Amino acid sequence: MSKLIIYDNLEVTRDIPKNFLEKDLKLFEHEYLRKIEYSYIKIIKKPLIVNHSIFDIKSFKLHLNETYFEDHSKYHHLKTSLQNTIRAEGKKEYLPEGLWIVDSKSENFGHWLIDALCRLLLVPKKYDNYPVLLPKSFDISWLKETLDFFDRKYIFLDNYKKYQIGNLILTSKAHPTGNYNPFIVQKFRELHQNSKKYSSEKLNTRRIWASREHISRTVSNFDQIKKILEKYNFEIIPTEILSLSEKIKLFSETEVLAGTHGSGLINMLYMPEGTKMFEVRDLNDDLKNSVYSLASALNIDYFYTERSQSLRSGGKIDKDLFEIKLSKCINSIN
Repeated sequence: MSKLIIYDNLEVTRDIPKNFLEKDLKLFEHEYLRKIEYSYIKIIKKPLIVNHSIFDIKSFKLHLNETYFEDHSKYHHLKTSLQNTIRAEGKKEYLPEGLWIVDSKSENFGHWLIDALCRLLLVPKKYDNYPVLLPKSFDISWLKETLDFFDRKYIFLDNYKKYQIGNLILTSKAHPTGNYNPFIVQKFRELHQNSKKYSSEKLNTRRIWASREHISRTVSNFDQIKKILEKYNFEIIPTEILSLSEKIKLFSETEVLAGTHGSGLINMLYMPEGTKMFEVRDLNDDLKNSVYSLASALNIDYFYTERSQSLRSGGKIDKDLFEIKLSKCINSIN
């Protein structure tokens, strides 16, 4: 096994939100300076893959850091990997080469876009012909569409089937969860904005509310919020129904993207520098700063407000405060 560093350690400094209030210091102060650990690829000869688990037979190693999300202990991941290997049936199928870019949470739209696809950008061009190897559960139309954009071949691996890979390129995490390497996400945006596959008028005049009320992140008084959004010419769009080409066109023309915290706001990856993000944060939440972090990495102006109720209590938004803050965001001078 050999290891190649792609991006060195990086220290990221972030500006405070554009409408920051001192009373909210505890929400953001721990995010102003962050260290982003180096990213790398590993080149592994003849590993065994079963489901999400990669077993390096030669060095007797399981690559847990690269293949599992940090939602359980390392003991849990180790146990799962060993179970995958033990339960595998039948003869091994041999594949001459492949790329691995996913962890155990990458099927989620937001994690796929910002984590898995950004890992693809770590791979040197000489490996462009290597297919991306994916568990069978990743056989999803929108997910395949994003790989087609990069002209990447991909192979879906059957559940509990043993695959031996002649030469595997295993990518590290591109960045820590919720804290992004600006060089990588800006490269991601540039590739999409400069693509000849999708055209855009690039007027940066549209205002979009990424609707999640029908899925999660409900707002008990959304009827009131909707009237305010309509007053300020926002289009209310459930972004998950859009194709990739529609997303790229829509968000490359967007001046202000607004919404409650969630995957819909990750679409700012397709927005130009100097545009605006308006996030409705969960009440008193000082942990979920991924939207703020991503906006900073993309040089997008970040504005915020908070719900007046917890999600458990209905997730209400104070309509008067919402309108005041939204208006200031729209009318701010870059």
